[in-house]
Amino acid sequence: MDVICSACGRRIEFSQPYAYHAGFGNQGFLYDEAGTCTLVWNSYDPVYEILVGKCHPWMLSAEQRTLVEEALGPAPGGGRWLFANAPRCTFCGSPIGDPIATGNVYYFVYPGSVLLVGTTPVATFRSALKPSA
Repeated sequence: MDVICSACGRRIEFSQPYAYHAGFGNQGFLYDEAGTCTLVWNSYDPVYEILVGKCHPWMLSAEQRTLVEEALGPAPGGGRWLFANAPRCTFCGSPIGDPIATGNVYYFVYPGSVLLVGTTPVATFRSALKPSA
């Protein structure tokens, strides 16, 4: 799948056939502060549910979002995973979509992303948390 950046006109290639719908897969997603790395997890993960209860990520209150953000360790490139982070162009850094905080449920998977779904062995939400969490 390709996305054309409206700011610079460059084509960003993703190794996925379409923007994934988090609701159809019962998944949560966040982007790092650079907007070029994605964290994806199962919204029924028991450790995630301990933090916020049985609530899909796009339905969380501001207080629940903060709990999740504060519990997460840093993204691979540094910086934080935040509900307000938008996906960004890998060339100019302009937003190419909306963050989950706006109610958006479609997401892109960038190379090097942290996928806690569809892996063998199965990775869990715990693996994305700070050691003290």
